[in-house]
Amino acid sequence: MKIFGRGFIGSNLRRLELSKDFLVYAAGVSNSNQNKVSAYKKEINVLKKVLKTVNAKKKFIYISSLSVENKKLRNDRYVKNKLLIENLIKKNIQQYLIVRLPQIVGRNKNKFTLTNFLYKNIKLGKPTILWKNSIRNLIDIDDIVKILKKYLKNKPQINTTINIFNPKSVKVISLIKLFSEILNKEVKIKMITRENKNINFNKLRKNTRLPNRYYKTIDKKNYIESVLRKYYL
Repeated sequence: MKIFGRGFIGSNLRRLELSKDFLVYAAGVSNSNQNKVSAYKKEINVLKKVLKTVNAKKKFIYISSLSVENKKLRNDRYVKNKLLIENLIKKNIQQYLIVRLPQIVGRNKNKFTLTNFLYKNIKLGKPTILWKNSIRNLIDIDDIVKILKKYLKNKPQINTTINIFNPKSVKVISLIKLFSEILNKEVKIKMITRENKNINFNKLRKNTRLPNRYYKTIDKKNYIESVLRKYYL
């Protein structure tokens, strides 16, 4: 197995221990709020160079984002670039698998992840701006590795897209309250009303979903709390 990408996700996916038939591409822009056009052009150019070197016999796995399933985000630069990359792979790779992930929780230095952002703000006593009724989908990186390992070693379907997500999304206000309890810190919240861009997981195509058996380790009542305590205590 060869992995492109040395960031948080790429580094952790090295634990998949797949055969040499697999190439995993987990490189690119990690900040979904990135607005620099140059950053996205660079991501595309690097990918195109890699695609030219891929052996037709290899299975190419691209790590994408569940954000592309949200029609309200179709004009977002990050999402548009992800869709562009997915289409490039479909056109240029004979054997591919696109894996879309939700927001991942784990030990990383990316200050732009939701949990890292909330943790820092609350720990420093800074006010947190909260969009009313906002909901997010979180999974522990360790569980992503377990799910993918199980799926990819079980004769995965090729030339398709799969969406991996927590069966139970969480309200951001609940996340903030959990951090408040874990850190024993009072939270300062500034609630604003905006159009929420939550993903409706019930509308995802059935052929992009994994069977429920893959989610046994995360379909638990206190899953989110245990994940936050695991990485932020």
